[in-house]
Amino acid sequence: MGCCGGGHCDFQFPPGPPLVEEPVAHLNARWLFMPRGTRFQTGDMVRLWMQNGKTRTVFVAEVMPVDYNRYPPRIIGAQSPTWAQVALDSDQNEQSLIQWRDHPLFDPGYPPCVLGFDHFVAEEPTLWTRWKRLLYTLRNL
Repeated sequence: MGCCGGGHCDFQFPPGPPLVEEPVAHLNARWLFMPRGTRFQTGDMVRLWMQNGKTRTVFVAEVMPVDYNRYPPRIIGAQSPTWAQVALDSDQNEQSLIQWRDHPLFDPGYPPCVLGFDHFVAEEPTLWTRWKRLLYTLRNL
């Protein structure tokens, strides 16, 4: 998969869990707008990806359908984010998400949804842990 037509930035994703269908703005994204729905369900392990080829493994916390029968459209879910939050993480314009029903690619057979993600907690080493690691390294020289 490449991000440009000239083939200057071609890259391959390493093997792992399946990728989400749309790219995210950053790897710490909590929400992602899926314009044509998704095949993923709550609890699935997936990989977020950016257009530069970086990936991150996360869990799908919730699949929230979007109700476009009212204005502004409503995201139906336990932890319903605002459209601004979804637009920021999805790297899209907030107005284009709100007006997706008027977009030429809108297909009522594949209703849009918003995915919510749970990230793995990565423990950062403390200063004490780093100090002990340095002392251990010096002792073993």
